[in-house]
Amino acid sequence: MPSLMSWVAKLFKSGYEPGAARFAPVFTDSPMLPKGRSAAPAGAAQPAALKHPAPAMTYDGHYNDFPAFVDTCYFDWISGKSSHDTVSDEALEKRIIDYLNALADSELAGANLIPRVPDVMVQLLKRMHEDNVSGSELARIIAKDVSLLAAILTEVNSSFYNMDTRISELSQAILLLGHNRLRILLAKLSFRPVYSDQLGRYSMLTSAKIWDESQQRALAGYVLARHHKVDPFMAFLAGLMQDVGLVVALRVFDRSAGNSDLPAAARFRRALRNNALLLSTRIGQTWSMPEIVSRAIEAQSVDRNALAKIPLAKVLKKADFISKTATLIKAGCLCADMEQIREILTESELDCLINLLEGRISVANIL
Repeated sequence: MPSLMSWVAKLFKSGYEPGAARFAPVFTDSPMLPKGRSAAPAGAAQPAALKHPAPAMTYDGHYNDFPAFVDTCYFDWISGKSSHDTVSDEALEKRIIDYLNALADSELAGANLIPRVPDVMVQLLKRMHEDNVSGSELARIIAKDVSLLAAILTEVNSSFYNMDTRISELSQAILLLGHNRLRILLAKLSFRPVYSDQLGRYSMLTSAKIWDESQQRALAGYVLARHHKVDPFMAFLAGLMQDVGLVVALRVFDRSAGNSDLPAAARFRRALRNNALLLSTRIGQTWSMPEIVSRAIEAQSVDRNALAKIPLAKVLKKADFISKTATLIKAGCLCADMEQIREILTESELDCLINLLEGRISVANIL
């Protein structure tokens, strides 16, 4: 299993730059929102579909159906292939979905195909939920891994905290961060390596996008949770965890589809999404994630009645829509009527979307 030091190293040398991997816009141009750009990652060994992004599409439906359209556009964006592509390989689609079904029923549920969240993270999460946990106890656990210690000290000595003197003691860092900020920092550090760009052909082209959107979902979930009597950190954790299964699914596709492009058929995408959510649920259980997180993710693939019974699931669903919308707009791939979007969001949800778009929500300032 890779060391945490290698994971932290990957976190700080991520090659993602906003705008570096943008594709043709999926909406027609609008004066309200930025025009899209089309550019493929330089030097990447790309699937054929990623070399020729899909033409622009126009959304003419009722905005109550807009979230479903955003899901479609998001898949177009990460796969570089339009859902209007009529070419279909039903044999390939069936083979992939059958394999994912079997994988979800297996003992590890595909967790062995990706870097795992470190055990120290799970241990810290469990202890930090206990009322009697002390800073010295947390320091003892963190100090077991020098790379994790270094990452935390780097955080507290960043420009955000504007400290007059450099913090060199872990106990001081924990006191400065507080439990909530420490948990969020640990979660982000732990999940970043899961979204590795070195797992295969599609992961190389999609991992930075999926990781960026997952962080946006986590941040949106944290903010929205405050309005729904939901634990904000559980919403943040669920936001990071939700797409782990998608990374596994793309890894499976890389390993089993040869040089084939990712199918664009709507039935395949629905099945892939549902299987990815199920894999995320099962992997979360394998990693000993909190049960409420796994239940909230699992509810995303079932009917609205299941969502209604789990407040965290409702928050995660809305955060997913808001984060995808913001991610696509910022990538120059989505133009939409904000006045009509206003009709399908509450005031707090609309504020969350606008703040994400304007960069006012980040790990540094949500607490």
